[in-house]
Amino acid sequence: MELLIICHRRDALLMFLWKLPGEWKEFKKVTLVLILALSIFAVSGCQRPQILWSKAVAVNSSPDTVRAQQEKTVIELAMVGDIMVHADQLASAYDSKSRIYSFQGFFEDVREYLSSADLTLGNLETIVAGREKGYSGYPQFNTPREILTALREAGFDVLTTANNHSMDRRQTGVLKTIEHLDQEGLQHTGTFSSPEERARPLIIEVRGFKVAILAYTYGTNGIPVPEGKSYLVNLLDLEQIRGDIGRAREWGADIVLVSLHFGVEYRRSPGEQEKQLVEEVFRAGADIVAGSHPHVLQPMVRRDLLNDAEGLFVAYSLGNFISGQRGRYKDSGAIVRLKLEKDMTTGKVKLLEAACIPTWVHKYRENGKTRFRVIAVEKAVRDYEKGLDKRLTGRDYERLKQVWRETITLLSSSVGLSVYRI
Repeated sequence: MELLIICHRRDALLMFLWKLPGEWKEFKKVTLVLILALSIFAVSGCQRPQILWSKAVAVNSSPDTVRAQQEKTVIELAMVGDIMVHADQLASAYDSKSRIYSFQGFFEDVREYLSSADLTLGNLETIVAGREKGYSGYPQFNTPREILTALREAGFDVLTTANNHSMDRRQTGVLKTIEHLDQEGLQHTGTFSSPEERARPLIIEVRGFKVAILAYTYGTNGIPVPEGKSYLVNLLDLEQIRGDIGRAREWGADIVLVSLHFGVEYRRSPGEQEKQLVEEVFRAGADIVAGSHPHVLQPMVRRDLLNDAEGLFVAYSLGNFISGQRGRYKDSGAIVRLKLEKDMTTGKVKLLEAACIPTWVHKYRENGKTRFRVIAVEKAVRDYEKGLDKRLTGRDYERLKQVWRETITLLSSSVGLSVYRI
């Protein structure tokens, strides 16, 4: 109403000036310019009030609708499986002329699917202990810290560090990895530098959501955790998990995601022991369980679609995201994206969508050197057919189609998970 009054008074003043005799020409000119400039600044849109409304609320801009939109917020969470660097990947990343490592090309093709999510996480299944500890692949990993730079630039926000390779460079490796993650600005959980750090659950706040992330491993390949320093690595312990989930809730977590490094390697379905453990974790209060370690994809379930099931979603195994492992199932994985909605009034959270982007680790030759990159299967197939990706061969194309069939077949045994079409 006040805006309309201002507009009417401005229009009346303009009409008065317009009717002044000719000798007032210069006065009219200056005054008109000032009035128009001030009116644009102060009440822009008076003559065309419709431009005051954004397109987002143009259909129904009633106060009740706007209030309802403000009472709910939605985020997208992306997660992947094992991030590994084997010996041939180390050689691929090394430049003998500059004597430095770069992993930038490893993730460039999937960066848009990782960075577009509000929160992206994966399992760092290698140590980043520094050059002085000697870089190596399997069986005891140590990767240059440049891998962390590449992961951050690809869109990763959080890396879990509890897995069977956590102790590959003993206590020093654990502490150096944490130091390098901190320096790179990446959040992390699963290994810790002190009991106090271990006692604080990692909680990430994203647009009104507080997401707690916890991580545990079944073991450390027989390498013992030093006596009196159990805080260094989170081992699978149900009582510990229950306590951590309860503490995360006390700290205000809306969502609790538990990363479990467990299961049988290369098995494409979880065993009864894994299923039982997942049920216990959900009964303890988890909302999402993200599994790793089998190095192949396993079924995923939207638990909110099941009767009498606690929690929202489980991926029994997210497979390999990047590794030097080849052969069927081991060279493929997925980016899983979950769309979550929070009612800001009640605090209730629900899962709106769960979708998967099948991925494949492409190993190829370029300029006389072996290269690695993670690519989205569907897009890669399309790019090959259109002649847009010259790095793909006919053999790669056949394997990509096979990976697509393998993944889609596996997903048919999943519940409520769709394919994210790209």
